[in-house]
Amino acid sequence: MARKRPDVMKTLAEARPVELDPARLGSERARNDLITIMAGPREAREVQAPARPFSLRWALPVAATAVAAAAVVGTLANGTAGSEGTRTSAGAPSADGSGQAPANGRLALLNVAARLDRPASEGTYWQVTTRSASVGVIAEPVAGLSVVSSETQRWSYGVKPGTRSVWVSGIDESTEPRTARDQQRWQAAGSPRDLTLAGGGESGGTLGLRIESTDENRPTTTTINSGDRIAALGARNVTYADLRKLPGDTAKLKQVLADLYREDRGAEVSDRTEWTWQQAAGLINLPVRDEVRAAAYRVIADLPGIVSLGRVTDPTGHEGVGFALPATDTPEYGAVRSELIVDPGTGALLAERRTVTKPSARAAAAGITAGTLVDYTVTVEAEWTDRQPTGRK
Repeated sequence: MARKRPDVMKTLAEARPVELDPARLGSERARNDLITIMAGPREAREVQAPARPFSLRWALPVAATAVAAAAVVGTLANGTAGSEGTRTSAGAPSADGSGQAPANGRLALLNVAARLDRPASEGTYWQVTTRSASVGVIAEPVAGLSVVSSETQRWSYGVKPGTRSVWVSGIDESTEPRTARDQQRWQAAGSPRDLTLAGGGESGGTLGLRIESTDENRPTTTTINSGDRIAALGARNVTYADLRKLPGDTAKLKQVLADLYREDRGAEVSDRTEWTWQQAAGLINLPVRDEVRAAAYRVIADLPGIVSLGRVTDPTGHEGVGFALPATDTPEYGAVRSELIVDPGTGALLAERRTVTKPSARAAAAGITAGTLVDYTVTVEAEWTDRQPTGRK
C-alpha cells in the first residue's frame, strides 16, 4: 500500500529541542551564543564506612585522593557509556550530526541533553566503573619529581529493599614516576619509596605518597553503612527515592543545586560555578532519571564561560565532544581548566579531566607544561545489573 511521503523539514523542525528554536533565542546571551559559539585473584578485604564515601571524589584535592587509571605510563594522555546501559566503543558523531561540533559550548550541550529524553530502565544495582589518574608534584626527598597515581573503582548502589551499596577502590592501584626523566631522577636518588607532596593544598599540611606497583596492592571493598542513604548531593546524604524525585526541569534542578550550595559553603570547592559544574556532572553517573541527566547537562550549559572544545578523545582513546570552563588558579599546578567529554550520540558522560593552561613555577620545574593533563576520571561502564561487584578485575 502506498504511503504518504513525510515532509522532512516539518519532521526535523518538530524534533528540534525547544532550547534550539530560533524563536526562543531572544536574549542577548543567546544571540551571543549563536555568534561566538579493582587487582589479582584474591579476596578483597571489607570494611565499614561512614556516610558520604561517594562524595570523596569531589570533596578532596586531587593530590590527596591519589586516584587514577591503571597502567598509566609516562605523561598522562589527553570514553563511551550508554546512558542507563553498558559503555560501548565510540565512533562518535558530531554534536549536531554534521561531522563538525558546534563551536558554542552551550548549544552543543543542549543538543547532547536532548538525546537523553527517553524512558529509563531499572535493576537491583546501579553500577559505575571508573578509571582515574592524577599527577603529584613531590617536595621530598626528590624535589620537583612528578608522579602519577592510578586506580580503577567500582561503585554499586543497591536500590531495592534489603540490598546494600558498596564501593570497591584500589583495583590495579599504582604510583609511579610520571615520565622517563622522572624515572631517571628517582632512580638516581636511590629509588625512595616514601614521598612527600609539594604543598598540602589550601588546607595546608603535608601529604604523603608511596611508590607502589599494581602487584603490591589489593582492592578494598567498603560497605556504605548509611542505612538507605546511598549517595551524597552536596552536604546531604540521600536515598534512591530522593534521587528519583529530582526534577527533570532545568530551572527546578538549578534551584535544588542552589539550595545545596548554600548548605555546602564549607566544601573544598568554594567557587559557585565550579561547585555547580561538579555537582551537576556527578548527577549524570548517579541512578537518576534520564530527564534529570538531561537537565544536569542544561545546567552545565548555562554556566558562565562554558565553551566547546570540539571533537576530542578521552584518556582511553574514545571519541566524544569536549566542554570546558574558564581556567582557575590551583595551589598545586597553576591555572587549570575543568573539562567534560561526552558522547553526543547517547548523551553519556565519557570523562572528566583537568588540563593545565598556565603552570605555576613549581609545576613547571617538575616538567608540567601548558596542555598537561593533571587528572581525569573515565567512565568505563555504567549500567543496571542484578549482581554486586566482587572486587576483582
